[in-house]
Amino acid sequence: MFANDEVMLCIQPGEHGSTYGGNPLACKVAMAALEVMEEENLAKNAQEMGTILRSELRKLSPEVIKLVRGKGLLNAIVIDSSKHIKSVNLKALVI
Repeated sequence: MFANDEVMLCIQPGEHGSTYGGNPLACKVAMAALEVMEEENLAKNAQEMGTILRSELRKLSPEVIKLVRGKGLLNAIVIDSSKHIKSVNLKALVI
């Protein structure tokens, strides 16, 4: 936060907020988000969908796709850039 001396000398510690400091609204939103994650089993769903995604990605051209890795729905593929890729059938990836 930037301010002149007049403003900065009026603000006491904790009055201006902080990057990591909680406030009632932010805490309530965070609690609601965690409840949804738990109630809807989002972690388990991400794990299951990630397993399916990686399985389908491994079925693509092995000459082009060198490696598929990930955890949950955070995934990566290593593509052999020396190959000329005309197209990849992404419809095969629809889950």
